[in-house]
Amino acid sequence: MSRLCKKKPSVFTDDPLANSQVCQKLTLLGRIVSSSYGPHGGLKQVHNNVGGHVVTTSTSSVLLKEIQVSEPLLKLITTAILNHTERFSECGLFAAILCLGLINNAKRLDLRTSVAIKVYNHLLEACNRYLSEDKCICKVQIEFSSCQLLVTLAQTVITSKPACMLTSKEAQYVSSLVVQSFLRSVPCDSPGKVCFGRTVILSIEGESVEDSAVFPGLLVEMPEMLRSAELERYGPGLYKLVLFSTSLAGDLSEIGEATIEIHAGVNPEGMVLDQLLKLGEQTVRDEVSVFACQKVIHPVLQQYLREHGVVVIERLGRALMEPVCQLTGAQEVASLYSPVPPEAYGQIRGLCVRRCGSRELLHLLPSGDQAVSTMLLCHRNETVLDELKVVCKKAEHVLRLTLKDPWALLGGGCTETLLAAYIRHTSQGTHPDVLSAMGISRSELLLGVDAFCRSLESVALSLRQHGQDCLIDLSHAHNWLSHLDTQGSGPVSCGCGLIEIKSDMNWTPLNTGYDPFLPAPITNSTSQPRVLDSFSAKVNALNVAVEIANLILDVKCIIRDVN
Repeated sequence: MSRLCKKKPSVFTDDPLANSQVCQKLTLLGRIVSSSYGPHGGLKQVHNNVGGHVVTTSTSSVLLKEIQVSEPLLKLITTAILNHTERFSECGLFAAILCLGLINNAKRLDLRTSVAIKVYNHLLEACNRYLSEDKCICKVQIEFSSCQLLVTLAQTVITSKPACMLTSKEAQYVSSLVVQSFLRSVPCDSPGKVCFGRTVILSIEGESVEDSAVFPGLLVEMPEMLRSAELERYGPGLYKLVLFSTSLAGDLSEIGEATIEIHAGVNPEGMVLDQLLKLGEQTVRDEVSVFACQKVIHPVLQQYLREHGVVVIERLGRALMEPVCQLTGAQEVASLYSPVPPEAYGQIRGLCVRRCGSRELLHLLPSGDQAVSTMLLCHRNETVLDELKVVCKKAEHVLRLTLKDPWALLGGGCTETLLAAYIRHTSQGTHPDVLSAMGISRSELLLGVDAFCRSLESVALSLRQHGQDCLIDLSHAHNWLSHLDTQGSGPVSCGCGLIEIKSDMNWTPLNTGYDPFLPAPITNSTSQPRVLDSFSAKVNALNVAVEIANLILDVKCIIRDVN
């Protein structure tokens, strides 16, 4: 008889932000995310204490999934950021650093919780309002007539993930491939309902990054029994394709868990095989050239189809089913017990073999303007290839976001310092009626402004390498790193690369105070920024960070069930 354990009472934590253990955990999370930020961020290795797979990354969506947290406040932060990255792919670390900075600065300046929340919400509205204005000097419009800014945007995403281990030349090359695959996924002159295409990413380990390429259509694993010579008859033309989503292995998988009543003398396996062969006969009769299946195909059916010149592709996997349908126009056939309707057939323009290193891949060529392509990614080892695959997906998603909001924000910490300077300047003239409506004094407002702006600046400070200082210029409010040029006169260019050094420029260290000023727009400049961030992703991350910080500041107690 098992022993009954008495149920333990729930653990009650009053004022969790005053608890030293909770604060230590928040500080540790802050150190992890801030030290992972940017192109010079440190890589993190995550593994459990009994061995197993080791993850090396600095990408927020991978890192925060792998880190196991038990503290409820930390779970709240990581869950909110992971939800953000699910929708927008980028700026997860930005949101984490800003959120933790807002919490820490409110505590450091001894701001009352109600005051901090009111001021943070007020300043968030001011940021959103400013970023949505046409006169906002933080953002750059994306012109789709030129690929330059698209490549810059993709390259910023890729170079900000040092675990990809790319040289500058390789990063430029991969960025151009991402832009190429993005442009292929955008339909052109499509009548009726517009449907965006997709990019399927295949990875090959052990080859040079410069062997990576983008192909129109789909690349799938080469069937074992297919020889390259057999594909020579598939010249230019249209060929029928049929696609099955059910198992054709003859194992009665469609029935599932059920009781089968079998009459005496009946062979169920033989009946299923007869049905499969009838399916093969219809395929040959309808002049189908490619027979594809998500799962396994019975060897007898495969042999029959090959004898009649049909290319057989099995074990496609669930992930490739939708791209195949989109590429060919085929409909998934979910049963082997009914004839294939004519409208279920798809078309391809041809078949050929692509070789990359020691691997052979079968290339399904699109029959029309279907916006489906395959990105073949190569790298030197499995760890960096896994990271590169994740990052390329994120970069393409960021480019897709520009179709809705054709803007980008200045990168390299310049947007953060610009926003901080703008907020400091505009808050000086806050009308007394606004203060009265919020129920706070001017001194409390200025304390909240200082906490908010220092939190923004802490994101820019996270970009510096060991031994560097971050500076802000007192005219345009851009972020500058303390690299010295050959004459030793100061930084060479700002973080986003839009402003070059001038003799009359003045800087001050970013983590010290300065007199409020309105950042001046850049005039008569023909240069383009070299670092850009996603507008949609960063604006949403800004809102998520402030909202979660306010929520955590407002938590008065935690009740945890320990049973």
